[in-house]
Amino acid sequence: MLKRLVALISYALTALLLIVVSGCAYQPKVQAVLPPVVFVHGEGASAAYWQDMVWRFESNGWSRARLFALQQPYPLAREVDGKEQPGRSSDAELLTFLRDAVDKVLTQTDAKQVMLVGQGRGALAIRNYILNAGGDQTVSHAVLAGVDAPWTGKNNKLTLVDFESKALKGVKTLVIARADQRDGAFTTADFEASYRLITDKAPPSPTIWPQYELVLDGQVTGMGVQSGDRASPDNEFANNLPVPKAVVEVFEVQRGTGLRLGAAVYQKAVGADGRWGPFTAQQGSAYEFVVRAPGYAVTHIYRSPFLRGSALVHLRASRISDADLPAFSITELQRHSGRLDTAVRHITFDGQSPPPAKVTLTRLQYRAIEAEIHTDRIERVSGRTWPAKESHVARLELTQ
Repeated sequence: MLKRLVALISYALTALLLIVVSGCAYQPKVQAVLPPVVFVHGEGASAAYWQDMVWRFESNGWSRARLFALQQPYPLAREVDGKEQPGRSSDAELLTFLRDAVDKVLTQTDAKQVMLVGQGRGALAIRNYILNAGGDQTVSHAVLAGVDAPWTGKNNKLTLVDFESKALKGVKTLVIARADQRDGAFTTADFEASYRLITDKAPPSPTIWPQYELVLDGQVTGMGVQSGDRASPDNEFANNLPVPKAVVEVFEVQRGTGLRLGAAVYQKAVGADGRWGPFTAQQGSAYEFVVRAPGYAVTHIYRSPFLRGSALVHLRASRISDADLPAFSITELQRHSGRLDTAVRHITFDGQSPPPAKVTLTRLQYRAIEAEIHTDRIERVSGRTWPAKESHVARLELTQ
């Protein structure tokens, strides 16, 4: 027993030493001269999808103050671009949003030009900005990922010739063409190609460097034209707008079971801007984020341990659809940086592969439920089922 205790203490001290070393002595040196980078998400997505990509840039010398992930209020395209549709945005509205955001970044950083990285619909917005709204003067480099993938409201794929540098008025451009919009924007290989485009050399480290002190923050977002609207069949879509009167609790949970390790380690009633942090997390700890808001189910969001701090930990509140009302428990699966496509990645959810987007149980069970994905590393997220009859919904979020 004594030998086992000594071994455990030795292991803990070694792990702590590695964290301190990786967080301090060997932390990549920040280079002040690097240009600001602006990330533009795609159809139905949010700024949270860029978390790992931002971490990779940080791990290779970029200051966090020069990395900007945009969050468009209405991320869904109209079914017909020229026809008004509540809760959806037109191409012109997205262009205005991007142009104003770039102007703000240039003012904030005192830079002359920015690098734009876009995915799917965001990539096409970048193209539109460069060609039609003066972006050739304010953009030095552009990375366009997943431009050959269609989305709602778009029936024709654009050919890659439309994205050649000549067509983009001399802006140095990289096109990452994939059949899958999301997987073609967030991989380590895509980061390396983006880094090489702007620096003309390979990144010093393709991996994400861990931090010792992890400060987390983000926005609570909801559904519908306005997040405070009553639930109805017409507003069962996600937006990127803050949820009024939301309360967030954070619990540390056991890895592998999702069981809580005591009382809440953080709690906050969010303000009008929807920001729920800042919260200082512990390296190696897994967390459950609980969102309570009028008009929404109590939403339990489970995430794997964070490697670095982030202000992109956005928490989306869920509602229970009419079709799911008979269920005893509802657990959703979300992958931030790609689709749930087992032809591209190995993904399992509650032992199922291909994974469903949602697991509903027909009888009450309070048990562990797990999701796993294999990319350049293995990510596992463990959570618990919760009683839907008491208006609870759980969601496991894969960040890779």
